[in-house]
Amino acid sequence: MVSFPKENGTDFRESDGKEMRDRPPEKFAALQRDREEGDVRFSQTLSALPRNSGPGVFTSILAKLARERRWWDVDAVFAEMSARSIRPNRIHLNAAINVFAKARRPQKAEEWLIWMQDNDVKPNEVSYNSVINACAQTGYVERAEMWLGRMLEAGIQANEVSYNSVINACAQKGRVSRAEVWLERMLAAGVKTDAFSYNSVINACAQRRDIERAETWLEKMLSEGIQADEVSYSSVIKACVQKGELDLAGYWLERMAAAGLQANEVTYNTVAGACLAAGDKERLERWRKLMRLEEPSVGRTPLQKPSRPSACTTRNLDEVDKDILSDTLPKKPDDLARRRRTERRREDGGAPLSRKSSSRNATSSQVSNTDQSQTWMWARMFMILVLLQLVLAVWSDYAIQSTKS
Repeated sequence: MVSFPKENGTDFRESDGKEMRDRPPEKFAALQRDREEGDVRFSQTLSALPRNSGPGVFTSILAKLARERRWWDVDAVFAEMSARSIRPNRIHLNAAINVFAKARRPQKAEEWLIWMQDNDVKPNEVSYNSVINACAQTGYVERAEMWLGRMLEAGIQANEVSYNSVINACAQKGRVSRAEVWLERMLAAGVKTDAFSYNSVINACAQRRDIERAETWLEKMLSEGIQADEVSYSSVIKACVQKGELDLAGYWLERMAAAGLQANEVTYNTVAGACLAAGDKERLERWRKLMRLEEPSVGRTPLQKPSRPSACTTRNLDEVDKDILSDTLPKKPDDLARRRRTERRREDGGAPLSRKSSSRNATSSQVSNTDQSQTWMWARMFMILVLLQLVLAVWSDYAIQSTKS
């Protein structure tokens, strides 16, 4: 009898993910009884299969378990196959790994892949891709990279599914360098890339506000003849806006419109917020027409990439964020007055303040000195009261002792 990997340690009902979280004890017990009854019914269903049922019947059953993510019934299927003296082939084992991958149980998927290797059943790209996808979707980036490396070491040709799973997992975890390495290996291996391959890296670079790297991969994508979509351009545009590079954002917005792509709602809100923060309503209206493909001149004149930093704004990211949030945050009079004085100094080129502003500063310093003197006065009064209380306490103790004597 063939021995297959078994569930080690705790019962599946103790760690079955979302279905078992935050449930009252009575509901947990009821669900456990339903599962046990379901297991009995499933075993009876398998036993009731015709004796002449072939391997294809069990492949269909495993495919149904994958759709329903019922990974706990996989052992029963292989136990019934063993009882009928049906030796599982690579198709059955791949189907079992797929069940665990769909249910996001990467550890069990790895165990079955290792069992295949130990029992002289050679895994193929489907076997490895299922395990890689299971590890990538559950956030185990290192293990996904490890299995892709083992797949290549075994001489199995990795396809776009293999690389895209690892690239996307690295990008979602913010490991931009690792995502770039796997994309470069994908290109070096001659594997066909698509928009998803590049968008994962572009978005990861944009999330770190690294405009140069995001632009580099977008240009690389276009040079390879791959059609960029809204996600490709929107990621770069958002990074430019967050860094305060409005001219550069407008350049990519025009290229997006020239490609016949309409901006989504997120991109529109990001660009509109930046323009409103900069007080540039004219730019906002022009960009609104571009994003809605209403600008008639799009694509007629050659686009020239602006130099960095942009001439439209000299403010950094923090200042732009403060302006965007200024409508919702409470305004302090002192902050507004300080900002006006700072802007006035910039306009004057760092010149000394006028007589009116200097008198205003002198008045404010006098007010602050008055506040400090009042604070010290109240502090002295408080200390005097404390000393008086101490004297009264000592005097009362002395009077009581003299009375007793």
